[in-house]
Amino acid sequence: MNAPAILLSLLFGTATVMTIALTVAWLHFGRQRHVLTWTASYAVGMLQWMANAGGFFLKSPGWFIITGVGLIASGSLLAIGVRQRSGKPLRLVAFAVPAAIATLGMAVAIGPLASQIMQGFIIPAYVGVLLAVSAVSLWPKERRFTPPELAFFIALSAFVVVQLALAGSATLIRGPELGKDLYRLIFSIFMPTIYVATAVTAVLVVAGDLAQQLRRQIRHDPLTQVLNRRGLDEAAAQAIAQARRHKRRLALVVCDLDGFKALNDGHGHIAGDQALRGFAQLLVNAVRRGDVVGRMGGDEFGLLLMDSAATAAAEVMERVRVELGHLALPAAPIAELRASFGVADLIATDQQLEDMVARADAALYAAKKDGKDRISIWSEAA
Repeated sequence: MNAPAILLSLLFGTATVMTIALTVAWLHFGRQRHVLTWTASYAVGMLQWMANAGGFFLKSPGWFIITGVGLIASGSLLAIGVRQRSGKPLRLVAFAVPAAIATLGMAVAIGPLASQIMQGFIIPAYVGVLLAVSAVSLWPKERRFTPPELAFFIALSAFVVVQLALAGSATLIRGPELGKDLYRLIFSIFMPTIYVATAVTAVLVVAGDLAQQLRRQIRHDPLTQVLNRRGLDEAAAQAIAQARRHKRRLALVVCDLDGFKALNDGHGHIAGDQALRGFAQLLVNAVRRGDVVGRMGGDEFGLLLMDSAATAAAEVMERVRVELGHLALPAAPIAELRASFGVADLIATDQQLEDMVARADAALYAAKKDGKDRISIWSEAA
């Protein structure tokens, strides 16, 4: 077996393994759109490398045209998948029109013009630009790269460099064989490594996303999408440590819905779930980024407000209390929601969240005792 056959076999094998791996990932781990799109990308890659082998060994222009179409389609699907994963707007026409132009140019270069310079230039240049767009789309906003994302970004960037190097070396071709040595050298040395690296890091991104989802499920309440008690405890440990380290204020609010059991009994659990989701959303909307909202259990929620005194936290909760009275429940249109709130400051003797919860619970009990639908701040005198 000669070197081109070994090279094409490696590339075909990589595309095959990736297609199988991503198919399994799509079937069993959430059926996300971008994973399906990447699966299609590598499936097209399998066919494209087979066509490439046919064109190379049979010396058939038709097979080379199919190869070019496969490269364009595979690269486009990879870029579309990255775009889908990022959640950014996706306009398929923005991919379809350049792909059609590149396909037409490639067909003309192989057919009527028989220009080896254009044949070697058009596809690598197009794929290089497409992968550059993919790398930019992968860049996260308002957070850092995760390790799998960073590895994928580096692999895509390296792929861009290799593709543009191939396009540049194609301009040196001067005849059927003259000037092709550099093109072949770049392709044979770098293409297999970069192709495999891109494939492996794409799988790592899928695995990393799955791990992130599992971590979120462990720490978040599935009904309200705020932190659960475990997540709240973890966030509180960090918040208390940070407040002590930087000598900052920290306020805890414990709150629950007044008459929640009666709402459940009178209107059903659907109305109760709607009340919990609506209340949680009001709490999330009321606090700042960096503050913490969690469901402690049942209809009881806990909030940690950073750099806030109890009085400031009470003012924020007053807005929530007023807005809650206007919250409509589709399953119980006539129901009027009310809530009580207990607020406590972080003090010198607090070691963990439970220390603050004890005082905030005492303040909440006082609010209930005084007639409900109100806010009570814990004080040592009380």
